[in-house]
Amino acid sequence: MLEQEIKSMLLEGGAIKVGFATKETMAGGPPGADITYLLPEAQSAISFYVPFDKEMILKYLGKEDPSIRGIHEEENLEIHYIIWRAAQRVKHWLIEQGYKAISVIPNNHYRTDIPGWQVTLPPELSLRYLAVRTGVASFGWSGNVGTKEYGTAIILGGIVTDAKLEPTDPLPDSESFCDECKICTKVCAYQMFSPTEETTVTIGGNTFNYSKRMNKMRCFLTCGGSNGLHRSGKFSTWSPGRYDYPENDKEVSRLMSLAMTSQKKRPPIKDCSSGYQPASYGGNSNIQLTCANCQLICAGNPKETAQRYKTLVNSGCVIQSEDGSLEVFPPNKAKEVFESMPIKTQRLYYKDYKTKMKK
Repeated sequence: MLEQEIKSMLLEGGAIKVGFATKETMAGGPPGADITYLLPEAQSAISFYVPFDKEMILKYLGKEDPSIRGIHEEENLEIHYIIWRAAQRVKHWLIEQGYKAISVIPNNHYRTDIPGWQVTLPPELSLRYLAVRTGVASFGWSGNVGTKEYGTAIILGGIVTDAKLEPTDPLPDSESFCDECKICTKVCAYQMFSPTEETTVTIGGNTFNYSKRMNKMRCFLTCGGSNGLHRSGKFSTWSPGRYDYPENDKEVSRLMSLAMTSQKKRPPIKDCSSGYQPASYGGNSNIQLTCANCQLICAGNPKETAQRYKTLVNSGCVIQSEDGSLEVFPPNKAKEVFESMPIKTQRLYYKDYKTKMKK
């Protein structure tokens, strides 16, 4: 059977679980559920995932050592390579069998045919939608998908093909890992996800729910590394940014412009990993990972998730030295160190955007 051969290859390549969808089981959903966008002849799609190392997650969230950011970034990139190699192996095998197939690039590739795509970032194929419809994972409140074994600390892969594969069913509610503790909303420095409002999508006759997304530029600012200090002031991401968090969308847009300009003037983070350059950004924008709190905080069970949350909120705040290296301090000490910096240096990490807007 095709399904068994594909599953075996992906499991050998590092995947933990594999599922299958058809054009029919993905029908009726948002544009991101359209498996024919990448391959007009597509009849089926394949979903799978690879998890992060659990011990490394605690070290990353706890800022155990300034070197951990770079080590986590290297692990993240390596998992993407694992997924890509596994997907490519299956794609080439399907082509050898006489089928058409395309590997889905796991991240940073978007549907540029949709107006305003630079802000909404619509994926070529939503690997989240594919994962929940095939039963590979289920939605958490944050909108990240996960499993009881690994929580949301997983990275998804996918393949589309004109081969007709037998679809797998979504996970039943009893197998969902999410108990709606909503800790994911507490660790996002800019509250990208609503703690109360839901988004509902229907794919292939099945309905899925997760939190309503706020203005996506909130995520650009924080997960993109421009900003990092949590609103509480008690901890930060791995970004040394110190901007305020406006609620008005117009102010958010203005802050985005100011923050990106300043971020380019900061020294690159100096550790064992120097980031990556996505082709979708023209290959001239280097990205260094500083957040992913909403993805990494959920362990799939309440006890481990609570431990991760405690570790994060007690992890301290990051300050960047002139040479680009990062240092971690308790909140009050970090504030003291930051305020002792020359004003010119402080302005690389903080600007009074409200004053700028009035001019």
